[in-house]
Amino acid sequence: MGTYENLCADREFCEALGRMTLAASRLESDLRAFLALSDVQVPQGEATFGALITRLERCGLLSENGVSILRHLKKQRNYLTHSLYDLFAARADQGLMQRDDLQDTALLAERAGVLEQNLNGLSVTAEERIAQLEDGQPGGDGLLFRP
Repeated sequence: MGTYENLCADREFCEALGRMTLAASRLESDLRAFLALSDVQVPQGEATFGALITRLERCGLLSENGVSILRHLKKQRNYLTHSLYDLFAARADQGLMQRDDLQDTALLAERAGVLEQNLNGLSVTAEERIAQLEDGQPGGDGLLFRP
């Protein structure tokens, strides 16, 4: 059985990847909502994770730490969702993972799980800031958004 078949057959990996994808979607939605409350319009077709990060940064809404965190998480998310097949099909250079790592489905599930937790943690931070904006409260925690 090849790598693709092994990954598809591994329930733990597929569930972890699915949860990570949902967490990324949640954070993207929260970032769009934050931008809207900050009077920044983002056309739906331009609302990808990377474009949202760029827009937040250009508008000066992210802390320096926030820019770094979001860029790093985007790179990890993109790698897991867009590059795995190319990696094991030897169509892409090894980057965040080695081809040998692909045989360890438990390791891949763990990486997806950690990324899910990180994405959900930032969603909580974004949702708290959204609630503050909706209540007319100034501020921000500095972790993700500028105070």
